[in-house]
Amino acid sequence: VVGSRINLNNVMKVHIIGGGIIGLSTAYHLSNHCEVVVYEKDNGYNLSSFARSCGGFRSQFFTPINVDMSRYSIDFIKNKTDVDFIDNGYLMLFGNNQQWDHDRSVETQNAHGATTISLTPEQIKQNFPQLYVDDLYRGCVTTDGSEGWLDPVTLHNWFRKNAQQQGVEIIYKDGLEVDHSIADYIVIVCGCWTNEVAKHFNINVPVKAHKHTVFNVSTQKEQIKNLPLVADLLTGVYLRPEGEGYIVGYDGNGEWSSDNLDPNYNSWNEVWEHLYHRFPTVFDAAKMEGAWAGYYDTSTIDNNAIIDSVNNIYFATGFTGRGLMHSPAVGLTLTQMILKEKLTFNIEALKLNRNPNFEKYVI
Repeated sequence: VVGSRINLNNVMKVHIIGGGIIGLSTAYHLSNHCEVVVYEKDNGYNLSSFARSCGGFRSQFFTPINVDMSRYSIDFIKNKTDVDFIDNGYLMLFGNNQQWDHDRSVETQNAHGATTISLTPEQIKQNFPQLYVDDLYRGCVTTDGSEGWLDPVTLHNWFRKNAQQQGVEIIYKDGLEVDHSIADYIVIVCGCWTNEVAKHFNINVPVKAHKHTVFNVSTQKEQIKNLPLVADLLTGVYLRPEGEGYIVGYDGNGEWSSDNLDPNYNSWNEVWEHLYHRFPTVFDAAKMEGAWAGYYDTSTIDNNAIIDSVNNIYFATGFTGRGLMHSPAVGLTLTQMILKEKLTFNIEALKLNRNPNFEKYVI
């Protein structure tokens, strides 16, 4: 039972189950209004999705709510934190069979304040001569520093430090082993395990783990200077600079599994073929130096997030690789929901009971 004990000092008490990036963003946003305790059972964050993320932040999406949350979150990172943001941007590549998707998404993005610029194959080649462009319809970029990437652990540390300075208590303990009767509200933000926790409160949240592998790749060539994060929507491969080489992900090696975090090394040859096709003079002699895997918490309704509440229990999950990217916006949204404030974002498309609304640009 939530909130069954009389609150004598009239201070709202919130228990957050899950101390990952969404949990600590929510704690930070709530901290000036409530007494907040965060429960996290993995004090090393060994399984947490944020720590295994490539750290990307983009506003190039198909779904309006994702554009809106990204724009807010990027502005928050750049103007309210001291986290280093690498603003090289994103380059999204579209094939000839993706013309409608491209045209519709650019229109949506610009209507929602994004600064997306569409390039012809010739313009892509002029800006990035290493790319093979003959099979492309268009490519989309931003050039104003509004997209890029950061170190996920640094952002998590920022939320943790600032939340604790504002009175948040973080307890490294399984949130299901805690008496929540003194809490006015419970927030469940446990990534792909959110449903396992929510079931203890008789709530079903349709989310599953989708494991993805990322490769560390070196080449014998000088790293491409100022390269954006390149997302090849024809092949599902994406890459960005890291150190002296690159980190490379691939939508094609995803697995519906939460059994382990063993990388899918068997997909490397397929990944290399796509890299060599798109960057023939760069990845002709590429070497896979290592790999890691992480979980996307993926909604089985569609591939958009679930942000909702049942009575006094709130939950946010199903971000499909966007949890880190949208963490500032989600923390704000959960706070506004709990405080019964007007919401900054229209989250009807993210409610538990909704019609499927697929985000086409999952990388």
